Amino acid sequence: MSPYRGGSFLLGIAIIALGVVLLLNNFNIIDVSAGYLISTYWPLLLVLWGIDLLLPGAGSRSFKPGRKSGALITGLILIALGLLVIGHNLDLYELDFSFFWSLFWPVVIILIGWSLLRSTSGSDGFHWAFMSGIELKQKGWKLEDGSFFALMGGIDIDLNTAEIPEGEVRLNVTAVMGGIKIIVPPGTTVEYEGTAVLGGVKFFNEDSGGIIAVRKSEYKGDPESGTKLILRCTAIMGGIEIKH
Repeated sequence: MSPYRGGSFLLGIAIIALGVVLLLNNFNIIDVSAGYLISTYWPLLLVLWGIDLLLPGAGSRSFKPGRKSGALITGLILIALGLLVIGHNLDLYELDFSFFWSLFWPVVIILIGWSLLRSTSGSDGFHWAFMSGIELKQKGWKLEDGSFFALMGGIDIDLNTAEIPEGEVRLNVTAVMGGIKIIVPPGTTVEYEGTAVLGGVKFFNEDSGGIIAVRKSEYKGDPESGTKLILRCTAIMGGIEIKH
C-alpha cells in the first residue's frame, strides 16, 4: 500500500460515511435526520484533526514517532475538545462554553493588533491586501525592509525576480484568514521566526501549526552570496509558505 496523508484519508472516510448514511436515508432504508447528524457529530472534525497531528499517515507505514511536542499537545487538546462537545451534544452532561468563547475571540483580536504593531515598527514599507491580492513577480522590483499583511486576501512574492541588496533584509509577514507565499532563491540565507494560531506556517520542509505553535529556524544558503533574509511570520487562521 502506498503511503497517504492521514488527515486526508480520515476526512475522506468520514465524508464517505456521511454520504452512505444520507443515501440510505433517502431510500428509506434508515430514518436519520441529516441535520441531527451534522449538528451532533461535527466535532468529529476536531477529533480527526487531532488524530492527524498525532499520527500523520495513520494506517500506513509512514508513521513518524519523532513528532514535535507542540503538535502532540495540540492533537490531544483537539481530540479531548471534540469528544467533550460530542458528549454535550448527546446530552450525556452539560458544558458551558460561554467562558471559552468570551476568552477566544478577544485573544484573537489582541493577536491581530499585536501583529500589526510589530509589522509597522521599524519597517520602511507596509503592504496590505484586504479581500484582495498582491503579486510581486515582475522582474526587477527592489526588495527592501518592509511588512506584508493579508486579511482575507492573498500575497504572492517571488524573490527570484527581485533585486536583493547585500546584507540583511527584514520582512514582517502576517496572514489573518488569508494566505502568503514567498519564493526564496536557493542561495539566500533565511532566518525565520514563526507563530501560528489556528493556522499554519511552512518553512521549506518544516511545518508548524495547530491551536498555537511557535518555531525558530534558519536555512544556510551560499556564504558567498552576501544576502540574508530575516522573516518574522504570524499566521492567524491563515497560512504562510516559504519555499524555493
